[in-house]
Amino acid sequence: MGIESSRAVDLAAHFCVGRWKQVLPDLDLRLPTETGRKTTLVSLEHLNVNVPEWNSENETFWFKAMGFAPDSRTQGVCQTVQSSGGSMKGLVWANAGLQQIHMPLGEPPPMEAQKPAGVVGLAYPDILGLRATLRAAGVNFSGVPLKDHMSTLPGVGPAALQCTSPTGVKIYAHGIRAESWLTPRGWLDCEAARKQQLGLPSEEASQCMGMPYIRLQCPLGSTEGLAKLYKRVFNTESEFRRGSEGGECWVPIGVGQWLIYQEIAGDIPYDGYHIAIYVNCFVDAYRAAKELGIVWNNPRFPGLSYNSEHDALRHHEFRILKLLDPDSLQLLCEVEHEVRSLSHTGFCAKSWLEQDPLDMSS
Repeated sequence: MGIESSRAVDLAAHFCVGRWKQVLPDLDLRLPTETGRKTTLVSLEHLNVNVPEWNSENETFWFKAMGFAPDSRTQGVCQTVQSSGGSMKGLVWANAGLQQIHMPLGEPPPMEAQKPAGVVGLAYPDILGLRATLRAAGVNFSGVPLKDHMSTLPGVGPAALQCTSPTGVKIYAHGIRAESWLTPRGWLDCEAARKQQLGLPSEEASQCMGMPYIRLQCPLGSTEGLAKLYKRVFNTESEFRRGSEGGECWVPIGVGQWLIYQEIAGDIPYDGYHIAIYVNCFVDAYRAAKELGIVWNNPRFPGLSYNSEHDALRHHEFRILKLLDPDSLQLLCEVEHEVRSLSHTGFCAKSWLEQDPLDMSS
Protein backbone atom coordinates (compact mmCIF):
# COMPACT_ATOMS: atom_id res chain seq x y z
CA MET A 1 0.00 0.00 0.00
CA GLY A 2 1.04 3.63 -0.51
CA ILE A 3 0.85 4.36 3.24
CA GLU A 4 1.94 1.61 5.63
CA SER A 5 -0.82 1.97 8.18
CA SER A 6 -4.53 1.38 8.63
CA ARG A 7 -5.09 5.08 7.84
CA ALA A 8 -4.51 4.42 4.14
CA VAL A 9 -8.12 3.51 3.39
CA ASP A 10 -9.45 6.60 5.19
CA LEU A 11 -6.92 8.87 3.50
CA ALA A 12 -7.89 7.60 0.07
CA ALA A 13 -11.22 9.36 0.44
CA HIS A 14 -9.45 12.70 0.89
CA PHE A 15 -6.22 12.39 -1.09
CA CYS A 16 -5.23 11.14 -4.53
CA VAL A 17 -2.33 8.66 -4.47
CA GLY A 18 -0.33 7.82 -7.60
CA ARG A 19 1.56 4.64 -8.35
CA TRP A 20 4.73 6.36 -7.16
CA LYS A 21 3.13 6.82 -3.71
CA GLN A 22 2.97 10.56 -4.35
CA VAL A 23 0.17 12.02 -2.25
CA LEU A 24 -1.81 14.86 -3.82
CA PRO A 25 -4.11 17.13 -1.82
CA ASP A 26 -7.85 17.35 -2.40
CA LEU A 27 -10.14 20.12 -1.18
CA ASP A 28 -13.38 19.64 0.71
CA LEU A 29 -15.64 21.89 -1.34
CA ARG A 30 -18.42 21.83 1.30
CA LEU A 31 -21.02 21.65 -1.44
CA PRO A 32 -24.49 22.77 -0.34
CA THR A 33 -26.59 19.62 -0.11
CA GLU A 34 -29.73 21.31 -1.42
CA THR A 35 -28.10 22.05 -4.78
CA GLY A 36 -27.48 18.40 -5.56
CA ARG A 37 -24.03 19.22 -6.89
CA LYS A 38 -21.70 16.24 -7.25
CA THR A 39 -18.35 17.29 -8.65
CA THR A 40 -14.62 16.73 -8.31
CA LEU A 41 -13.95 19.87 -10.36
CA VAL A 42 -12.68 22.56 -7.98
CA SER A 43 -12.05 25.70 -10.03
CA LEU A 44 -12.50 26.98 -13.58
CA GLU A 45 -9.43 29.17 -13.42
CA HIS A 46 -8.71 30.62 -16.83
CA LEU A 47 -9.55 30.92 -20.47
CA ASN A 48 -6.57 31.06 -22.85
CA VAL A 49 -7.03 32.96 -26.15
CA ASN A 50 -4.15 33.93 -28.42
CA VAL A 51 -3.87 37.59 -29.44
CA PRO A 52 -1.79 38.71 -32.45
CA GLU A 53 -0.20 41.62 -30.57
CA TRP A 54 -0.69 43.68 -27.44
CA ASN A 55 -1.85 47.13 -28.50
CA SER A 56 -3.68 50.09 -27.00
CA GLU A 57 -7.05 48.64 -28.01
CA ASN A 58 -6.47 45.44 -26.03
CA GLU A 59 -4.99 47.38 -23.10
CA THR A 60 -8.00 49.69 -22.97
CA PHE A 61 -10.56 46.93 -23.27
CA TRP A 62 -9.27 44.47 -20.68
CA PHE A 63 -7.68 46.73 -18.08
CA LYS A 64 -9.45 50.09 -18.35
CA ALA A 65 -12.92 49.13 -19.56
CA MET A 66 -13.48 45.63 -18.14
CA GLY A 67 -11.52 46.29 -14.97
CA PHE A 68 -9.12 43.35 -15.03
CA ALA A 69 -5.72 43.59 -13.31
CA PRO A 70 -2.30 42.63 -14.77
CA ASP A 71 -0.74 39.51 -13.24
CA SER A 72 2.91 39.93 -12.27
CA ARG A 73 3.90 36.32 -13.09
CA THR A 74 3.59 36.58 -16.85
CA GLN A 75 7.17 37.46 -17.78
CA GLY A 76 8.58 34.48 -15.91
CA VAL A 77 6.02 32.10 -17.43
CA CYS A 78 6.71 33.42 -20.93
CA GLN A 79 10.46 32.98 -20.49
CA THR A 80 9.96 29.40 -19.32
CA VAL A 81 7.88 28.53 -22.40
CA GLN A 82 10.36 30.21 -24.72
CA SER A 83 13.35 28.45 -23.14
CA SER A 84 11.67 25.08 -23.75
CA GLY A 85 11.26 25.86 -27.46
CA GLY A 86 7.70 27.15 -27.46
CA SER A 87 6.48 29.54 -30.14
CA MET A 88 5.13 32.16 -27.73
CA LYS A 89 6.47 35.71 -28.40
CA GLY A 90 4.85 37.42 -25.44
CA LEU A 91 2.18 36.93 -22.81
CA VAL A 92 -0.47 38.91 -20.91
CA TRP A 93 -2.45 37.53 -17.99
CA ALA A 94 -5.51 39.56 -17.00
CA ASN A 95 -6.91 38.78 -13.54
CA ALA A 96 -10.58 38.94 -12.58
CA GLY A 97 -10.66 38.19 -8.87
CA LEU A 98 -9.36 34.60 -8.67
CA GLN A 99 -9.95 33.83 -12.36
CA GLN A 100 -8.05 34.95 -15.43
CA ILE A 101 -7.90 35.47 -19.17
CA HIS A 102 -4.52 34.33 -20.58
CA MET A 103 -3.43 35.95 -23.83
CA PRO A 104 -0.27 34.61 -25.51
CA LEU A 105 1.08 36.93 -28.21
CA GLY A 106 2.58 36.36 -31.62
CA GLU A 107 1.66 32.72 -32.23
CA PRO A 108 1.98 31.66 -35.88
CA PRO A 109 -1.07 31.39 -38.20
CA PRO A 110 -3.66 29.99 -38.06
CA MET A 111 -3.44 30.18 -34.24
CA GLU A 112 -2.59 33.89 -33.94
CA ALA A 113 -6.08 34.93 -32.76
CA GLN A 114 -8.60 32.81 -30.88
CA LYS A 115 -12.11 33.20 -29.54
CA PRO A 116 -14.46 30.59 -28.11
CA ALA A 117 -17.70 29.86 -29.94
CA GLY A 118 -19.84 30.99 -27.05
CA VAL A 119 -19.75 33.52 -24.24
CA VAL A 120 -17.77 34.22 -21.06
CA GLY A 121 -19.74 35.26 -17.99
CA LEU A 122 -18.17 37.92 -15.74
CA ALA A 123 -19.37 39.39 -12.44
CA TYR A 124 -19.33 43.02 -11.20
CA PRO A 125 -20.60 44.64 -7.99
CA ASP A 126 -21.44 47.90 -9.81
CA ILE A 127 -23.07 47.43 -13.21
CA LEU A 128 -23.91 51.13 -13.53
CA GLY A 129 -20.25 51.94 -12.91
CA LEU A 130 -19.23 49.38 -15.52
CA ARG A 131 -21.55 51.00 -18.07
CA ALA A 132 -19.96 54.39 -17.40
CA THR A 133 -16.46 52.96 -17.66
CA LEU A 134 -17.25 51.25 -20.96
CA ARG A 135 -18.67 54.49 -22.38
CA ALA A 136 -15.63 56.46 -21.24
CA ALA A 137 -13.32 53.89 -22.85
CA GLY A 138 -15.25 53.96 -26.11
CA VAL A 139 -16.30 50.30 -25.86
CA ASN A 140 -19.64 49.44 -27.43
CA PHE A 141 -22.09 47.41 -25.37
CA SER A 142 -25.74 46.44 -25.54
CA GLY A 143 -28.45 44.59 -23.66
CA VAL A 144 -28.64 40.81 -23.50
CA PRO A 145 -31.56 38.97 -25.11
CA LEU A 146 -34.09 37.85 -22.52
CA LYS A 147 -33.55 34.19 -23.45
CA ASP A 148 -29.90 34.51 -22.35
CA HIS A 149 -30.37 36.29 -19.02
CA MET A 150 -29.40 33.09 -17.13
CA SER A 151 -31.04 34.29 -13.94
CA THR A 152 -30.67 30.98 -12.05
CA LEU A 153 -26.98 31.38 -11.19
CA PRO A 154 -26.44 31.31 -7.40
CA GLY A 155 -25.43 34.70 -6.02
CA VAL A 156 -25.39 36.27 -9.49
CA GLY A 157 -27.97 38.50 -11.13
CA PRO A 158 -29.25 38.18 -14.70
CA ALA A 159 -26.91 39.15 -17.51
CA ALA A 160 -27.02 42.96 -17.58
CA LEU A 161 -25.02 43.79 -20.71
CA GLN A 162 -22.92 42.25 -23.45
CA CYS A 163 -19.77 43.39 -25.22
CA THR A 164 -17.00 41.91 -27.34
CA SER A 165 -13.22 42.12 -27.00
CA PRO A 166 -11.08 43.50 -29.85
CA THR A 167 -10.31 39.93 -30.93
CA GLY A 168 -13.89 38.67 -30.70
CA VAL A 169 -14.32 37.21 -27.20
CA LYS A 170 -18.01 37.66 -26.35
CA ILE A 171 -18.78 38.66 -22.76
CA TYR A 172 -21.94 38.80 -20.64
CA ALA A 173 -21.60 40.97 -17.52
CA HIS A 174 -23.66 40.07 -14.44
CA GLY A 175 -24.24 42.00 -11.25
CA ILE A 176 -23.43 40.71 -7.77
CA ARG A 177 -24.48 42.21 -4.44
CA ALA A 178 -21.10 43.07 -2.92
CA GLU A 179 -17.37 43.13 -3.61
CA SER A 180 -16.73 39.42 -3.36
CA TRP A 181 -14.40 36.99 -5.10
CA LEU A 182 -15.66 33.78 -6.63
CA THR A 183 -13.71 31.05 -4.81
CA PRO A 184 -13.95 27.24 -5.08
CA ARG A 185 -16.32 27.40 -2.09
CA GLY A 186 -18.48 30.19 -3.48
CA TRP A 187 -18.55 33.96 -3.13
CA LEU A 188 -16.34 35.37 -0.37
CA ASP A 189 -15.85 38.97 0.73
CA CYS A 190 -12.58 40.24 -0.75
CA GLU A 191 -11.13 41.32 2.59
CA ALA A 192 -12.01 37.98 4.19
CA ALA A 193 -10.41 36.19 1.24
CA ARG A 194 -7.19 38.16 1.65
CA LYS A 195 -7.12 37.34 5.37
CA GLN A 196 -7.38 33.68 4.39
CA GLN A 197 -4.39 34.20 2.05
CA LEU A 198 -6.38 33.76 -1.14
CA GLY A 199 -5.51 35.83 -4.17
CA LEU A 200 -3.52 36.29 -7.36
CA PRO A 201 -0.41 38.47 -7.70
CA SER A 202 -1.59 41.86 -8.99
CA GLU A 203 -0.31 45.28 -8.01
CA GLU A 204 -3.88 46.56 -8.00
CA ALA A 205 -7.25 44.96 -7.32
CA SER A 206 -9.48 44.01 -10.23
CA GLN A 207 -12.89 45.59 -10.65
CA CYS A 208 -14.16 42.37 -12.18
CA MET A 209 -14.85 39.95 -9.33
CA GLY A 210 -14.90 36.61 -11.11
CA MET A 211 -15.93 34.31 -13.93
CA PRO A 212 -19.05 32.31 -12.97
CA TYR A 213 -19.21 30.38 -16.24
CA ILE A 214 -18.01 29.81 -19.76
CA ARG A 215 -20.78 28.83 -22.16
CA LEU A 216 -19.58 26.95 -25.25
CA GLN A 217 -21.52 25.90 -28.32
CA CYS A 218 -21.63 22.23 -29.24
CA PRO A 219 -23.32 20.15 -31.96
CA LEU A 220 -26.95 19.11 -31.70
CA GLY A 221 -27.34 15.83 -29.86
CA SER A 222 -23.94 15.95 -28.13
CA THR A 223 -24.83 16.98 -24.57
CA GLU A 224 -25.73 13.48 -23.36
CA GLY A 225 -22.35 12.16 -24.47
CA LEU A 226 -20.55 15.15 -22.92
CA ALA A 227 -22.27 14.50 -19.59
CA LYS A 228 -21.18 10.87 -19.73
CA LEU A 229 -17.59 11.94 -20.44
CA TYR A 230 -17.40 14.24 -17.40
CA LYS A 231 -18.92 11.44 -15.31
CA ARG A 232 -16.42 8.86 -16.60
CA VAL A 233 -13.27 11.00 -16.33
CA PHE A 234 -14.07 13.37 -13.44
CA ASN A 235 -16.89 11.57 -11.57
CA THR A 236 -18.96 14.73 -11.95
CA GLU A 237 -22.74 14.82 -12.39
CA SER A 238 -23.91 17.29 -15.02
CA GLU A 239 -27.32 18.91 -15.23
CA PHE A 240 -29.48 19.01 -18.34
CA ARG A 241 -31.41 22.16 -19.13
CA ARG A 242 -33.42 23.35 -22.09
CA GLY A 243 -31.70 26.15 -24.01
CA SER A 244 -32.99 28.56 -26.61
CA GLU A 245 -31.83 26.35 -29.50
CA GLY A 246 -31.47 22.90 -27.99
CA GLY A 247 -30.29 20.97 -24.98
CA GLU A 248 -27.65 22.28 -22.58
CA CYS A 249 -25.20 20.35 -20.41
CA TRP A 250 -24.24 22.24 -17.24
CA VAL A 251 -21.03 20.87 -15.71
CA PRO A 252 -20.70 22.04 -12.07
CA ILE A 253 -17.31 23.37 -10.90
CA GLY A 254 -16.72 24.13 -7.24
CA VAL A 255 -19.67 25.68 -5.42
CA GLY A 256 -20.47 28.50 -7.84
CA GLN A 257 -19.04 27.94 -11.34
CA TRP A 258 -20.28 26.20 -14.46
CA LEU A 259 -18.90 24.97 -17.76
CA ILE A 260 -21.95 25.02 -20.02
CA TYR A 261 -22.35 23.31 -23.37
CA GLN A 262 -25.12 24.76 -25.52
CA GLU A 263 -26.40 22.74 -28.49
CA ILE A 264 -26.84 24.69 -31.71
CA ALA A 265 -27.46 23.77 -35.32
CA GLY A 266 -24.70 24.09 -37.90
CA ASP A 267 -20.93 23.99 -37.88
CA ILE A 268 -19.07 25.17 -34.79
CA PRO A 269 -15.50 26.40 -35.33
CA TYR A 270 -12.73 25.50 -32.90
CA ASP A 271 -9.53 27.51 -33.16
CA GLY A 272 -7.42 26.08 -30.34
CA TYR A 273 -8.38 28.18 -27.30
CA HIS A 274 -8.20 26.32 -24.00
CA ILE A 275 -9.64 26.35 -20.52
CA ALA A 276 -7.87 25.43 -17.26
CA ILE A 277 -9.56 23.55 -14.43
CA TYR A 278 -8.30 22.41 -11.03
CA VAL A 279 -9.56 19.03 -9.88
CA ASN A 280 -9.76 16.68 -6.94
CA CYS A 281 -8.94 13.02 -7.61
CA PHE A 282 -6.30 14.06 -10.15
CA VAL A 283 -4.72 10.62 -10.63
CA ASP A 284 -8.10 8.95 -11.09
CA ALA A 285 -8.96 11.53 -13.77
CA TYR A 286 -5.65 10.98 -15.57
CA ARG A 287 -6.10 7.20 -15.58
CA ALA A 288 -9.65 7.46 -16.91
CA ALA A 289 -8.61 9.92 -19.66
CA LYS A 290 -5.62 7.73 -20.55
CA GLU A 291 -7.86 4.67 -20.82
CA LEU A 292 -10.12 6.56 -23.26
CA GLY A 293 -7.08 7.67 -25.28
CA ILE A 294 -7.80 11.40 -24.91
CA VAL A 295 -4.69 12.58 -23.02
CA TRP A 296 -3.03 15.09 -25.35
CA ASN A 297 0.33 16.84 -25.64
CA ASN A 298 -0.01 20.37 -26.99
CA PRO A 299 2.91 21.01 -29.38
CA ARG A 300 2.90 24.69 -28.37
CA PHE A 301 4.39 23.61 -25.04
CA PRO A 302 7.24 21.22 -25.91
CA GLY A 303 8.43 21.18 -22.31
CA LEU A 304 5.15 19.58 -21.16
CA SER A 305 4.23 16.02 -22.09
CA TYR A 306 1.87 13.67 -20.29
CA ASN A 307 2.64 10.27 -21.80
CA SER A 308 2.73 8.58 -18.40
CA GLU A 309 1.17 9.03 -15.01
CA HIS A 310 4.62 9.96 -13.74
CA ASP A 311 4.75 12.80 -16.30
CA ALA A 312 1.34 14.10 -15.21
CA LEU A 313 2.35 14.02 -11.54
CA ARG A 314 5.66 15.71 -12.29
CA HIS A 315 3.95 18.57 -14.14
CA HIS A 316 0.92 18.64 -11.80
CA GLU A 317 -1.28 18.64 -14.90
CA PHE A 318 -2.35 16.92 -18.09
CA ARG A 319 -4.40 17.96 -21.11
CA ILE A 320 -7.28 16.58 -23.11
CA LEU A 321 -8.54 17.86 -26.46
CA LYS A 322 -11.03 15.49 -28.10
CA LEU A 323 -14.26 15.16 -26.16
CA LEU A 324 -15.69 11.72 -26.86
CA ASP A 325 -18.78 9.81 -25.90
CA PRO A 326 -17.06 7.30 -23.58
CA ASP A 327 -19.41 4.48 -24.63
CA SER A 328 -19.42 4.84 -28.42
CA LEU A 329 -16.08 6.73 -28.66
CA GLN A 330 -17.81 9.10 -31.08
CA LEU A 331 -16.09 12.49 -31.33
CA LEU A 332 -18.48 15.12 -29.98
CA CYS A 333 -16.34 18.27 -30.18
CA GLU A 334 -12.89 19.61 -29.37
CA VAL A 335 -12.11 21.83 -26.41
CA GLU A 336 -8.63 21.73 -24.91
CA HIS A 337 -8.73 21.27 -21.13
CA GLU A 338 -5.64 21.97 -19.05
CA VAL A 339 -6.39 19.74 -16.06
CA ARG A 340 -4.40 20.67 -12.95
CA SER A 341 -3.98 19.07 -9.55
CA LEU A 342 -4.26 21.23 -6.44
CA SER A 343 -0.50 20.80 -5.94
CA HIS A 344 0.07 22.99 -9.03
CA THR A 345 1.86 26.20 -8.10
CA GLY A 346 -0.91 28.33 -9.61
CA PHE A 347 -3.74 27.18 -7.34
CA CYS A 348 -5.19 30.27 -5.66
CA ALA A 349 -6.40 28.61 -2.44
CA LYS A 350 -3.36 26.67 -1.21
CA SER A 351 -3.86 28.10 2.28
CA TRP A 352 -7.14 26.16 2.47
CA LEU A 353 -5.29 22.91 1.84
CA GLU A 354 -3.02 23.64 4.79
CA GLN A 355 -6.05 24.32 6.99
CA ASP A 356 -7.88 21.10 6.15
CA PRO A 357 -8.13 18.78 9.14
CA LEU A 358 -6.26 15.63 8.06
CA ASP A 359 -2.74 15.62 9.48
CA MET A 360 -0.22 14.06 7.11
CA SER A 361 2.69 14.28 9.56
CA SER A 362 2.18 10.81 11.03
